[in-house]
Amino acid sequence: MKKLLVLFVLLAIISSAVYAGDNQSAKFIRLLSRNAATDSIDSAYFNPAGTAFLQKGFHIQLNGQTVRLRYSYELLSTAYTMSTWVPFIPAAYAGYSGGNWAIFAGYNIPRGGGTVKWDSVKFLAPDPSAPQASPPVPTPGGLEGSSSTHVLSVGGSYAFSPVFAVGARFDASFPEVKYEANVPTLGGAAKLAKSGTGFGGALGVHLQPNEATSASLTIESMQEIELKDKSSSGKPGTLGVLKDVAPDNADAPWAIRLGFSYAFPFGLEIPVSLKYSFWKALDDENNRDEIMAAVGLRFWLSERFEISVGGSYANGNTPKDKLDGTFLDPELDNLTIGGGIGWEIFDNFNLDVGLLYPIYLQADGKVYKKLNKQVIDIGLGIGYVF
Repeated sequence: MKKLLVLFVLLAIISSAVYAGDNQSAKFIRLLSRNAATDSIDSAYFNPAGTAFLQKGFHIQLNGQTVRLRYSYELLSTAYTMSTWVPFIPAAYAGYSGGNWAIFAGYNIPRGGGTVKWDSVKFLAPDPSAPQASPPVPTPGGLEGSSSTHVLSVGGSYAFSPVFAVGARFDASFPEVKYEANVPTLGGAAKLAKSGTGFGGALGVHLQPNEATSASLTIESMQEIELKDKSSSGKPGTLGVLKDVAPDNADAPWAIRLGFSYAFPFGLEIPVSLKYSFWKALDDENNRDEIMAAVGLRFWLSERFEISVGGSYANGNTPKDKLDGTFLDPELDNLTIGGGIGWEIFDNFNLDVGLLYPIYLQADGKVYKKLNKQVIDIGLGIGYVF
């Protein structure tokens, strides 16, 4: 029974409850391509070497986003849906630029985060009153799961010339997962919380051969993070299943970022970004490598006001034959569109507003069909340079 119940709890392990991209600033949400950015302190996350070319002075940026979620699937021709929202996801960056060098610090929640709550759901599990060899039957239950990885970062950069800079970042990660399940056939409700700590970082280079052209390469290290029980309570039967199937780690893969940007003399800039994440190196059987490619368009209507749009494609990191294990929160290929505005309200005080909408490509598992989800993400950011 426990092995089959993995399909019920196994994520619900929401490593991607929010759009599983790089939405770590409002500028990203409205553009989707920031890997070659040098115009704002949020480049500490996307392009640490690029911070060497920031405007001289002290930079601070505060970001928040709110996310609406809707998930659905079918089991034995019956559809099940779940809707919820995450009211606030923060990200903040601060740093000082000395003209050709910079130091910075940041806080964000990468790789998604949030809550999935299924009040009434059915999954396949054995009937405890039937003989042991009997086939599984639809079993009612409820599940709420939350997941987040809070990351604190510090780093710096140095430009050896007006053309070339290097940068490095150190990351301390603090993942936490919480599950609450109610399975009547196992006795009732139970809760489980786990947490861990991990360390990693990034190294990068940035090339800026002229004022119009930028290119970057950043390598992010793998993080191996063991999750340990933090608290548990409830009915032994359900709690035992939660402990059996809850993840033992919150590892992050090696990743490579590439960025290129060109600014035309008539006020248009086109940034292009590529990110390749080596998920198979963590678990070759249950993962596939993830590719995210994006292009953005920024157009300045005046010296202080710009509009922007962006588009991206990313594949889910779950193999097609493993989708049943994530039916409550499926990892799906997606096309994403974003857009918004940037406004320098007064000298050195900037406002960014963006809307992001991923279009997930519906997929079928072996048992659970028509796996799909909808996400709407609205971001707001303010920044100031002293």
